[in-house]
Amino acid sequence: MLKVVVVGLGKFGRTLAVHLHRGGAEVLAVDRTTRLVEEVADKVTVAVGFDATDAGNLEAYDAGAMDVGVVAVGQNFEASVLVTMHLKNLGVPQVFAKALNEMQEAVLRRVGADQVIKPEEDMGARLASHLLHDSVVDFVELPQGFSLRRIRVPDQWHDKSLADLQLLGKYRLNLIQVRRRGSGRGEGDGSGPVLFPLPDGTMVLRAGDEIDVIGPDQALKKYA
Repeated sequence: MLKVVVVGLGKFGRTLAVHLHRGGAEVLAVDRTTRLVEEVADKVTVAVGFDATDAGNLEAYDAGAMDVGVVAVGQNFEASVLVTMHLKNLGVPQVFAKALNEMQEAVLRRVGADQVIKPEEDMGARLASHLLHDSVVDFVELPQGFSLRRIRVPDQWHDKSLADLQLLGKYRLNLIQVRRRGSGRGEGDGSGPVLFPLPDGTMVLRAGDEIDVIGPDQALKKYA
């Protein structure tokens, strides 16, 4: 089960925490404002009120054992920087931090943020891309119980072809594309992911690849 700590329960953080929990994740929701904590208390795994800029508080709730940390602190950028730094120091593998502009993004990356989110800008760019390319995949309503997800290739699928894996027959996963880091030669040259849309059965998967698939929610949960 995916374990996520969300720090900051404004509109963005609250929505994220609730939807993660609905999707089957274990969610620790944190905010220093009692009212905001109470509003999500019955919608997440654990909701607590404390000052997350104090690393001791995060450590007391075992935040370092989480798979992902999301720093969704609102206007207090200093707090956002401190919380991001604390989560990385505690050993959280992936930390996502919210930024309002490029300068904040640069600082957050410097203190350890793995990904920086600019909600309004990111959503605007995403919508523009879909409109320009006539792509509606994110706006298509799939049948209840089915989802489009991006999952990381499990270690046991490494060096196996799609023909051998038979994802649809064995796992009920309909593969759309494979995303591979770097140049596609396995060298990780940092040039960004290479996409392999609708690959045939000869495509060989590698550990570290990500695949976009459509499948039943129950089948997808194990790959979260």
